[in-house]
Amino acid sequence: MTSQSPRHLSALRRSALLAVITLVLGTPCALADSVGGDCQYKGKTIAFRDGVVYHEANAFDDKKQDVVVALATIALDKAAIVKAEDKDDALRDQIWKADEAAKVELHIDQSTVTAMHYSGGGTSLSQSGSEVGKLSAKANDAKHVDAAFTLDGDGKDDMRCALNFNLSYGNTAAAAGSAKTSAAAETTAPARAGKPLPAGGGEAGKVFQANLAAMQKGDINGMLATVSKQQAEQMRAQQKDPQFAAMLGMMKAFAPKTATVTGGQDFGDSAELSIDAIDQSGGKSTGTSKLVKEDGKWKVEKTSMKSGPGG
Repeated sequence: MTSQSPRHLSALRRSALLAVITLVLGTPCALADSVGGDCQYKGKTIAFRDGVVYHEANAFDDKKQDVVVALATIALDKAAIVKAEDKDDALRDQIWKADEAAKVELHIDQSTVTAMHYSGGGTSLSQSGSEVGKLSAKANDAKHVDAAFTLDGDGKDDMRCALNFNLSYGNTAAAAGSAKTSAAAETTAPARAGKPLPAGGGEAGKVFQANLAAMQKGDINGMLATVSKQQAEQMRAQQKDPQFAAMLGMMKAFAPKTATVTGGQDFGDSAELSIDAIDQSGGKSTGTSKLVKEDGKWKVEKTSMKSGPGG
């Protein structure tokens, strides 16, 4: 089971059609990656120090590849990200495990940014459209992306960003082929200590179950009410897709018949639940559900399940 974001709805569709999406990496580049700049939000400055670039299937067209530039306030383990089947999930895991870390993702279509997602410190923001902010690119080719990005907020509480980055696909690929024990890896922030959650998952577990019930029924409003703001915004956009009804039907079919929260961890602004489930045919699966706290309420960000009692 996956969450109901467009990205993961799209993943369900790809699985159903037996399509294969291959990560496209460019040739190695001798230049070192560089990241600079920051975002300003409600009086706080978020400075970015590392980044990674990769390709990802477009949420609306599986045959199209988006360029994704992900910047973080911590040193990233690029090898783990590029090796992962779900790179967004691998990136999110590193952010969640680091204290006070944040990330921003830019989805680039040729010379424009079509979506921007920020998360960190209990805050999740998302913007999408034909053009988000202003991208000034010196290069965007098979080897690297060298650009500057600015975002001017309309109101005093809106996020403003001035970022610059030069990220190489070659450096990303090289990171995947090496066992990195460099200073950058050593400066990664220590893992966060979470508060153990009991069986059932407490309040976070209740939200997970409500989200699952909505998925089983194909209840759009129920799903929108229980997912993060970013996921809800993406799902509303996905509703415009002519194939949305078919994808919703597949989501219902893939949803477990029952799911039990066996425990988890509460990190304050996020939580991770451990799940045991039974699918529609009686098979067993295990997985995790990741939630974020928005406006004091738990919201599902992503749920991932694997067949078999051992995951």
